[in-house]
Amino acid sequence: MSPRKNEKIQEIRDIRQHELKEAAIELFGTKGYAATKISDITNKAEQSHGLFYHYFKSKEDLYVKVILELLTVIIGTVDQAEEEHDSPLKQLEWLTEVTHSGSLRDGVHRHILIMQALYSDHLTQEVKEEIVEKYRFMVERIEHIIIRGQIAGEFIAGDAEELAVYHLSLVHGLLLTNARKISPIKVSADKVLRQLRRHPGQEDDQ
Repeated sequence: MSPRKNEKIQEIRDIRQHELKEAAIELFGTKGYAATKISDITNKAEQSHGLFYHYFKSKEDLYVKVILELLTVIIGTVDQAEEEHDSPLKQLEWLTEVTHSGSLRDGVHRHILIMQALYSDHLTQEVKEEIVEKYRFMVERIEHIIIRGQIAGEFIAGDAEELAVYHLSLVHGLLLTNARKISPIKVSADKVLRQLRRHPGQEDDQ
């Protein structure tokens, strides 16, 4: 078989695998892991049941792969923010805007999946630890941005890890509130970051 034909076959496989993952993200995010069947995923992706097992060992295998990839993408977005903006404040502003841009539905499904995985009872302890470790790494990246912002005088003083958790909780909460149409609002990065921003002449709490 020619290299060109091999590349074409691999491209088709990658597309099919991507379609299964995208279908799984939406279904896991809306129905939950337990209520989602493999047949639901294959039907939504318009692929055969047998083809599913060509790419994934089980529903749990797909679930874990999707969660870890989502966390990797988020961490990559933090990298991009740091590359494109020098100011820690601008970095968090950009991250907030990116999180709430594009398809709100898709963004919500992804964040719901991550939250589900962190508190899941159906995953093995080893898998849960891997997911938690990656999530903590993402929190640490936000924490380091906040520390640099504190040094630069852009953010208020305080425990950087605690401030990072507050910030991420607000961002996730706004996504869910808007998705469920509970008093939906246009998210403003400026308002989201008011809790962190240090204003001129402001004295930090001791």
